[in-house]
Amino acid sequence: MLLQDARLVLLDEPFAAIDSRTTDDLLQVVKRWHGEHRTVVAVLHDFDQVRAHFPETLLLARELVAWGPTADALGPDNLRRARLKSEAWDEAAPLCARGGAR
Repeated sequence: MLLQDARLVLLDEPFAAIDSRTTDDLLQVVKRWHGEHRTVVAVLHDFDQVRAHFPETLLLARELVAWGPTADALGPDNLRRARLKSEAWDEAAPLCARGGAR
């Protein structure tokens, strides 16, 4: 991946099942990419890690909840909204139309 010199890097749970030292090393690579103006999209569930290392956050819970500076996107109101959306999930619910469309 590093040899491809990609402008966009997609990471899906890149720190799962690795030790903290390796995680720290990889976070330094992500920081370097940010400094090189690369776009890094990382799927993460560790909000403390996101707060510490990612300046901007897209918070999803079945749909967009917030997008912007991490401190704002992961604010208490947005996290509560996200939790409520995920708790309200019903696999047996009929399909719903959004925005009044049918």
